[in-house]
Amino acid sequence: MKLGIRKKLFLLMLSGSALSFLFLGLPVLYGIYELQTIVGQKEEAISREISYYSTEFAKEQAQEQMESEAEIHAGIMAYEAEEVQSDVLYLAGELKGILNSPEQYPSINLPNATYEAVPKGTAYVHFSPELAKEGLTPELEREIRAVSNLATSMVSLSLYYKCVFVGSRHGYTIRVDAGGEPGTLSHMSLPLWQNSYDARTRAWYQWGLKQQSAAFTGVYEGTDGKPIISCVMPYYDSEGLAGVLGVDCEPENFLPIYQPGGLACFVLDRQGEVLLSHLPQELSGELPEGKDLRESHITSLAFAARRMVQGSVGYRKVRLLDEEYYLSYAPSPKLSWSVGTLVEKKKVTKAAGEARSRILGQMDELRSSFRRLFASLLLAVLAVLLMGVVLVSYGSARASDFFCRPLRRLMAAAGEISRGNFSCKVNVQTGDELEQLAASFNGMTDELERYEKEIAVTARETSRLEAELAAATHIQASLLPAPLPPREEFRMAAAMYPAKEVGGDFYDFFYMDEERLAVIIADVSDKGVSAALFMAAAKTVLKNSILSGAGGGTLAEAVALANDQLSAENDEGLFVTVFAGLLHLGTGEFEYVNGGHNPPLLLKGDSMSYLPLTKKSPVLGMMEGLPFEAKSICLGKGDRLFLYTDGVTEAMDEKGLMFTKERLEKKLHLLSAKAKPGEVIENVLLEVKRHAGEAEQSDDITMLALKYIGADA
Repeated sequence: MKLGIRKKLFLLMLSGSALSFLFLGLPVLYGIYELQTIVGQKEEAISREISYYSTEFAKEQAQEQMESEAEIHAGIMAYEAEEVQSDVLYLAGELKGILNSPEQYPSINLPNATYEAVPKGTAYVHFSPELAKEGLTPELEREIRAVSNLATSMVSLSLYYKCVFVGSRHGYTIRVDAGGEPGTLSHMSLPLWQNSYDARTRAWYQWGLKQQSAAFTGVYEGTDGKPIISCVMPYYDSEGLAGVLGVDCEPENFLPIYQPGGLACFVLDRQGEVLLSHLPQELSGELPEGKDLRESHITSLAFAARRMVQGSVGYRKVRLLDEEYYLSYAPSPKLSWSVGTLVEKKKVTKAAGEARSRILGQMDELRSSFRRLFASLLLAVLAVLLMGVVLVSYGSARASDFFCRPLRRLMAAAGEISRGNFSCKVNVQTGDELEQLAASFNGMTDELERYEKEIAVTARETSRLEAELAAATHIQASLLPAPLPPREEFRMAAAMYPAKEVGGDFYDFFYMDEERLAVIIADVSDKGVSAALFMAAAKTVLKNSILSGAGGGTLAEAVALANDQLSAENDEGLFVTVFAGLLHLGTGEFEYVNGGHNPPLLLKGDSMSYLPLTKKSPVLGMMEGLPFEAKSICLGKGDRLFLYTDGVTEAMDEKGLMFTKERLEKKLHLLSAKAKPGEVIENVLLEVKRHAGEAEQSDDITMLALKYIGADA
């Protein structure tokens, strides 16, 4: 079929427009394309160079800063230690002058915390139980009055230290506890230490006897229950070694407190153990105080610890909790300690990343500028070739339809995926980026399908773990004793409420024979699964030891035997506080041993008191061969005993305030003497929960209530 003139003109115009577009537009487009390619290649190379340079520069700057920080901290520690040592040496020199020439000093009578309440900030003397029992000789009394001339200097030093003390080999101690709130009693005036403290048995005293001059102990728990470091040294009189004097310091006196966003610090002693640490919460488990880092499972950290113990200065990258850190360390002059500082790698490279982002942003702006130039040139070409716009638009519409067809397929497949069909695939064969995009899309669906299967496996594993934990809770509950057959001589109830699924508290009761009832309550030093396992072992060992002693052994011997068995293979370092008692049902005699546990409350009518503490009452599981002491009381008809763990008195509310012994005493006092033991436990638990409010239970709660009715009830 022949073409008409109109069609021929149309074809001619189309051909001319197309040729004009090709001759004018292609060179421009080609130039922009080549320029864009070159810029893209250079951009990648520039980005790599910038990233490498900025990262290396940031690392060098961080290394210099961290080494400087480590040396500064080491210098601060040395300065602080030297100041503390000079104060101890000054105090020792003054004491030496007093002991060499006591006649030149007045006789001073300090308040005695053994017999009276002495407030903090006041110098006082305290007698060991042995000295208080034997009494003072005239010579020893004159020595104490002469040494009391140190009081002025000790009070002055107490402004800078938690405690200033002199411990004599004769059994007396002169102390000044740092002042607290008005009316706060000194430590030796408190019931916990007033009749039991003996400086000669303390670790700092034994350490001080072995030193030649002022030396520092490790971190340990002071008489106030808080961590301290002591600087101690021996002193001498005409007969030789007379005792140990020193001061107690807070660890923060030597190492600045960790600030969020700053450097994290820790200190190793000469044995490679963590002496002090100020670390963020997430790292405290990796570097706990007392741990030998030379034996760490982290190779890089163990290597650095060995270098630190050798007194080296260095810088090393370590990996903790799947995060990379930079560690810098330096020795502290005049001390056998080494200071380490840690900083996260991502904080070091943060500045480099920001600089790289800024430069890449500028590269993106340059790329956008080229695109705008290309658009402007294209519009100019289209303006000149006005007659070709329609033809180009038509061709563009057809081309758009051609290129959009694969995109529609991808959109449809995406809809299938959104409905959960991860096996959906799309077939595009265009030979360009759309085909690559389709391949990536298919790969994504494969990954989503795999991820869906992994989630299902993870869900099943989580359900299994939850079931095992529930079984552990059931098993632990089954370890607690079943109610005993009722007897007319007594009424008893007990309950345990763990803070986690499984806990470390337990109670037990059983008949030794027809006339004796054994009751036990205990608290393991930890919570969770490890505490539950130790609890099961402790319960079994205690019960077997007490039952095996039924043939003639004492209750104290049975508890000591249980302690030896628990301490023998206690690799985890757990311990348990125990209160064990034997009630003679016919006479009301109640014999008990307290192994570091809260003393039970005894309620006689309207009066209330705590069972007297025993002098030998260590916790179980820490050391073999420890002696235990038994005491006994006689229960009258209607007398009640309330045994509990510290989860009751130390239950916290949302503000961190504890329930306290006072609230417990008040609640028990309000309860009627006719209340059944079960009602007592329910009322105490309700009061504890009312105090805690919305706060999470912080510790296991265990209670045992016993009411003695009498043999002729």
